[in-house]
Amino acid sequence: MKNRLSVQVLVLVSILTASTLWTSCQKSESNYSIGDFIVTFGIVESVSKDGINSILVKLDNGDQFVALDRSLHLDELKPNQRILINFAPYQDVVNSDLSKTIYGKINFIQNILYKEILPLSKAVSDSIGHDPIIVRDSWVTGDSILTVDFKYYTQGSLHYINLADNSEGNGKDKPFIFEFRHNARGDKASYAASGYVSFKLNPYKITGQHNTLFKIRFTDYDGKLNEVPHMINY
Repeated sequence: MKNRLSVQVLVLVSILTASTLWTSCQKSESNYSIGDFIVTFGIVESVSKDGINSILVKLDNGDQFVALDRSLHLDELKPNQRILINFAPYQDVVNSDLSKTIYGKINFIQNILYKEILPLSKAVSDSIGHDPIIVRDSWVTGDSILTVDFKYYTQGSLHYINLADNSEGNGKDKPFIFEFRHNARGDKASYAASGYVSFKLNPYKITGQHNTLFKIRFTDYDGKLNEVPHMINY
C-alpha cells in the first residue's frame, strides 16, 4: 500500500505565484513580440517524435499550445501528463469555439504531480501522514482539476503529499471534505520549500447538478486546522 500511495514531491522553488502564471500580454494573431513568454499549467494531449508539431498541450484556460520546434523535452513527456510550461508564442489561430491554438517554442517544462483523491481509511491515514503543511493557494481549472500551491519545511529528503476524502460531506448542502495530507518521513524542518500538485475532481461531479461543493482541510505549523472552500462548476 505504501508504495502505491507514496509519490515524490517535486520541489519548485520559484518566483511564480498563481496570480502571475499567465505573464505575457494577450495578443491576437501574429502580434507577439520577441521576448514574449507565457507560463501556465496544462495537460499533454499528444507527443509525436515524427514531424515538427511534436507536442500538443491543452492549457488550463481552454487554449491549445503546439510546439513548432523538435523539442528536447520529448523523452520527458507522455499523454495525460500534467505540466507547468513556459513557452515563447509565435502565432495563434482563433478556433470555432473562440479558444486559441498557439504555436511557439518551449522554453521550460516542469512535470507536476497529478493524482487521484484517495478514500480515507485508518490504513491510508497512517500511510499518508499527519505532518503540518501550508496551502499558499489553490484553484480549480481545466477539466475539473484542483491545483494546490503548497509550502513545507525540509532538510532535503523525500516527502509525500496526498489528498483524501474523509466521507464527511455529500457535495450538495454539505461540502465534501478533502484532507490535504503530508508525510515528512522524519525529515527535519530546516528550510522552506514549495511545490505544486494537482488532483482529479471528475469523480466528484454529481449527476443532475451543475456544481459540487468541497473544502480542502489542512493543519499548519502552528497546529491550526484550516479549511479552504471550493466549487467544481460543470
